[in-house]
Amino acid sequence: MWEKLQTLLDRAGTRTPDEEILSFPEYLDLVRREPWVTRNTFQILHDMLLSSGVEYQVIPGKPIRHRYAFFEDESLVGPFAVFGQQKAKENLVEKISNASRGLEAAKRLWILLGPPGAAKSRSMDGIKTALNAYSRTDDGKTYTLLLPTVDERLREKALFEEDGIWYLQAPIYERPLQVVPPTLRPMFLRELNSTLDPEDMDAFFEKHPHYDGVFRVEIDGLVSPYTDHVLREFMRAKGLSFGALLPYLKVRRMIYDARTKTGIGSYTPRDEKSQEAGSLVGNIDYSLLPRFGSESHPLVHDYKGELCVGANGFVEIHEILKLSDRFLYELLFATQDRFFKPEGQPPIPFNGVIIGHTNFHEYNMFLANEAFEALRSRTTFIEMPLSVHFKDEERIYAYTYSNERRGWSPEKKFVAHTAPHSLEFLSLVAVMTRLYESKQNPNLTLLQKALIYAGRADSGVDNNMARTILEEFEYVRPSEGTFGLDPRFIQNVFERTEHFQINEYQANLRRLREEEGEPALLTSIALRNPCVTPLDLYLRMENSIKETFASNKTRLRHYVEKVLPQAKRWIFAQIASDVYTAVLRDETVVETTWKRYTDHVRAYVHNTTVKHEVTQADVQPDEKFMQAIEQYLGIPDKEVFRKELSDAIASVGYQVLLSDEPSYQSAIRRYVFENEFKATENVKLLGWIKSGSSAAGVHSKEQEELDATVRYLMDRLGYCGKCAYQALTITANASSIAE
Repeated sequence: MWEKLQTLLDRAGTRTPDEEILSFPEYLDLVRREPWVTRNTFQILHDMLLSSGVEYQVIPGKPIRHRYAFFEDESLVGPFAVFGQQKAKENLVEKISNASRGLEAAKRLWILLGPPGAAKSRSMDGIKTALNAYSRTDDGKTYTLLLPTVDERLREKALFEEDGIWYLQAPIYERPLQVVPPTLRPMFLRELNSTLDPEDMDAFFEKHPHYDGVFRVEIDGLVSPYTDHVLREFMRAKGLSFGALLPYLKVRRMIYDARTKTGIGSYTPRDEKSQEAGSLVGNIDYSLLPRFGSESHPLVHDYKGELCVGANGFVEIHEILKLSDRFLYELLFATQDRFFKPEGQPPIPFNGVIIGHTNFHEYNMFLANEAFEALRSRTTFIEMPLSVHFKDEERIYAYTYSNERRGWSPEKKFVAHTAPHSLEFLSLVAVMTRLYESKQNPNLTLLQKALIYAGRADSGVDNNMARTILEEFEYVRPSEGTFGLDPRFIQNVFERTEHFQINEYQANLRRLREEEGEPALLTSIALRNPCVTPLDLYLRMENSIKETFASNKTRLRHYVEKVLPQAKRWIFAQIASDVYTAVLRDETVVETTWKRYTDHVRAYVHNTTVKHEVTQADVQPDEKFMQAIEQYLGIPDKEVFRKELSDAIASVGYQVLLSDEPSYQSAIRRYVFENEFKATENVKLLGWIKSGSSAAGVHSKEQEELDATVRYLMDRLGYCGKCAYQALTITANASSIAE
């Protein structure tokens, strides 16, 4: 055991990328082979955001939508994956893309705007984590300058010594080529770009097609006053020209790291009275005054401010609009004029990226302040509302609470099983609280809007009306998603429910041990492990809402009387569909019924006949059969639906439509179960559960059917004993089948 641990630790202690140190001539050779190591921060960020791939969604009459896999790529963002927020992600990547090409977007102050819980900080944490991971790869490598000095006063700050020369880290993590004076840059770059290896460039363009086959080494920005002073003093001490200085310079591999403030700064403002400029732009290090004699000396400045740290990297500003006026304008100078100025010091160049974030309360105060007119015109707000797509919202909670993420197994008694549809219920409730009642269609329910936004076909609204609702969403302000329950509230509900269920499970076990005799059949099934079900969550959600909104009767009534009941009914229907599947255990009958329905629909639309299932004679489409199916589908206008369905089948086929649309599957299963399946003896199953009969009164055939149904729910559909029993009970009570 010790040998394995020692091997692991030895491997972890091997040379890290940031220990790669090159001489300046070696760096120039590297640039000739791999010129992309000279990319600025905008370009590095853009390449990183595209590195995980892009999916394109083409919707006729609408702008093309882009889905950037980066934000969900755990190999880069680690635990800070962000689900949904597609529009905000597109807007952020658009700004970074434009800035990477040198457009005016690079001179704007970018601010993420959204309510609490909208993943603003999480998005920034993901980018900071990814910068660390990406800069460790060959695709993301970049370098920073090390400064030579023979000044004894700087010896203690040196990273290492070589041949009597101490090497210091350039204080704002300057890029190596920034050392080239502006007057020499045109000739220097012309010579350097003429020597680039075209074969290496072709390989780079293959992986990075967004460069359009063109990449030239450029030099953005200047070195800091500190660096300029150290190099001048070194040249004077050694009697060197600039050309003779270059062999003495060294460069080091740059690994971004927010924890060590290496290329990544992060500033959180305090209240306005206690905001201190040094935290942002750096302070005078008074311990150095005796050495250098003046507060204006470049080497007296400590360069520990967040703008210094991220001057050639990335800076995040939390609650940015809480900053005082002069701090906001300092950020504006950094983005617009590419410098900032500490008190008593020369201007410090800024070549990095600043992204702040704030909420709507601060934003509204900012808009109302006429003194911020110039700042507003130079600021770009990227709106990040809460999600209104409940399947995206579900992924947020699944990331933490799904059985797979938590490694749940039936043997675990202090981790509750997450029942199917539990997280879906939470997500649906959360999204419905964030929606407006439709102004164009007042009869439309919040549940229907949520289903439309999620692209589901079981909203009970035809496609034309659905398109109208989606267009209404684009132009209503303030946006949907800027109010309602946030993910933290939902997470609290789940965790409270789980804690209660674990303790209830332990109490029930203790009670059963104290009682004599065998527990009833279903009781023994349901008490195998603790479980969080949609019904449990409904009860806890209702309690939490009543506690939180006791003083806000309007919202309380809206959530308890409208949102929760609608969401519960829909989720219970999804649970019933699972039970129908478990009882039927034959998907071929579902597909056969669907094909029969679509054949009749196409015949109806085209005014033709269909073959009778038994006689094979040509007969007219069965209107009664079609209407029965459409009742389960919740179709409001049969003529429009049948025409659209017929056109869709002509394009993709009936099987594809059935497999791609869960609502069609649920409706057909319920139809088969409650109509064609009634004739079998298994119909007694739900009647028995509904009546609450004991195990002793169950016929052997019913017992076998019950066992098979429960086994299917558990083995194939992800249920445990408790939620399987609850699903059977819910379906029995909702079913039209008599006991």
